[in-house]
Amino acid sequence: MESSPRGRAIETLEGDAGTITARGRRIESIGRQMDESAEVLRSLVEGGDGQQGKAIEKVREIVGDTHAELRRAGELYQPTGPILVEYGQAVSSVQPLISAAVSAAEAAWNAYAGAPGTRDDRPAPLVEPEPGSAAARQLADQAEDDARKHELYDEFRDEAAVFDRHYDTWDEAFDRAASSIGDVLDGSIRDSFWDDTDGVLAVVLEVLGYIGIAVAILGIIIGGPIFALIGSVIGVITLLLTAYQVLRGDAGPEKLVIAIISLIPFGKVGKLFQGKPGLVDFAGDMFTAFRPSSWSAAAGQVNSLRTIAAFSTSAPNSFVNVSRGLWQMNNPAGVGDIMCRFMFGPNSTGVTGLAESVAGSARGWCNSTVISAAWQGAYTMVSGSWSAIDKIALWTGNADRKPSSLLPWVGAVL
Repeated sequence: MESSPRGRAIETLEGDAGTITARGRRIESIGRQMDESAEVLRSLVEGGDGQQGKAIEKVREIVGDTHAELRRAGELYQPTGPILVEYGQAVSSVQPLISAAVSAAEAAWNAYAGAPGTRDDRPAPLVEPEPGSAAARQLADQAEDDARKHELYDEFRDEAAVFDRHYDTWDEAFDRAASSIGDVLDGSIRDSFWDDTDGVLAVVLEVLGYIGIAVAILGIIIGGPIFALIGSVIGVITLLLTAYQVLRGDAGPEKLVIAIISLIPFGKVGKLFQGKPGLVDFAGDMFTAFRPSSWSAAAGQVNSLRTIAAFSTSAPNSFVNVSRGLWQMNNPAGVGDIMCRFMFGPNSTGVTGLAESVAGSARGWCNSTVISAAWQGAYTMVSGSWSAIDKIALWTGNADRKPSSLLPWVGAVL
């Protein structure tokens, strides 16, 4: 069936008018009860009831300014109820009219669709048939069928127009109810500056999560100090914003603890056995974003890439050369570096150096540097497997089944 003349789908109006009306009356009643309760609480707090004693003083202390908020809620509920009642009554009156119009339109459409003939213009015959001939009678029958087809279509359009009129009645009632409720709520519910800030920071944290995933993928595929620094900065910002959310009561303390644990370089705990220098290095690994060496390493690569771009002959050529240069700087072993980062975090050079340090531990286990290497080696083997499964689950669309999602505390440590 075609749409109505105003382009609407011809269908019945859903909803239970009785339920809407009952809900409106209930809301109005709740509003009155709120207002009455607010008056009782106000009288209680201000001592107007004459009650004395420690118990009633404690009650007054607990109630505080609750009566004011309860009155505000009642002032919103009471005028909203009658609006819904009026809308429910409008639905009750127009709903059967719309249903009848839909049935009539469907019947008219079925009659039109099942009738012979066409509404399209037929091509004129190449040769005019003789009057009274079979061909002439056939043309006359076709013309009669086509005329009847047009009449049936016009009847359908008339019924569809009736549907539009009844729909307009409902639409006006709905808009009037929505506008009236909006007038009641306008200015009554306002978010404070901090409420608005909470909403913005929640979105920022969500965006940072997606950016962090993208940076992590680039860090695995390309590697290098640039992406490591960006990831570290994102981690610190996420920690600060999570701390703010906890202070505002928008997040539980467990989220803050997990964010802090995520920054702790547990693979470097062995450095704590190296005395004060190891402690300083450990703190530096925890807040990589604040290490001057991290910024200088990233800046060095950026300067090298600028030089490469300067010697390029065109913008496309510059993009290709810079991409190739960034890849070659961080992947001397090619794909092997990617696989090492995917499994263990460091590239092939880092893994080789770690293996040599761990092998040296067999000849000097009492040396503090050997303890550090042994710790980091063991941690790398465990966290590497965990991290690889995490990445596979994430990149195959099973983020909710990642080990780190199922066991967030373990994931934060590893």
